[in-house]
Amino acid sequence: MARTRREQAEWRRERLLDAALDVFAEKGVDGASVKEVAQAAQATPGLLYHYFDSKEALVAALLRERGFISQLRESLARDSDDRPALEVLTELMSEFDRLLAGNAKLVALFFGTAHAGAELRELVAEGQRQIGGFLAARVAAGELRPHDTRTAASMLLATVAIGRRTQAPVDVTALVQILFTGLTLGEQNRA
Repeated sequence: MARTRREQAEWRRERLLDAALDVFAEKGVDGASVKEVAQAAQATPGLLYHYFDSKEALVAALLRERGFISQLRESLARDSDDRPALEVLTELMSEFDRLLAGNAKLVALFFGTAHAGAELRELVAEGQRQIGGFLAARVAAGELRPHDTRTAASMLLATVAIGRRTQAPVDVTALVQILFTGLTLGEQNRA
């Protein structure tokens, strides 16, 4: 069955993203060129630029479409207000860990964005803001004691990601429990 033009365009775009992920994982974002990505996708650089304005736009699309951010937004929007913070955080970090465990190339790309532009750093930081926002809401609700929610979010995400990057995964349940205990200990001592 023949593909429509739109289906063909989407198929080409996905092949470019597949090739970019392979090349970036192998050479790093800074070490890879647009020409190498196009060659890996059996396309021309011109075709790649038809779909993506720049190498940074390609990396941003990979992180946005194949990363954790969209999944994180959906998980937080689903029913996170009705369940205890410990349960929600454990679920979120477990989902993040599973995503990274199943995609070593995405982990390499994630760590390869360290020297990339402000747009890419902003995408990576969005995960910290999403989880930080969840923690801040739980502080406002009185479930957690006041704390630097962005730092706590960074600690959770970084610990899981570094565990996967170094192939020494952490016990996500224990990690969240340690953080949660620290964030509720002050409240228990006051009671």
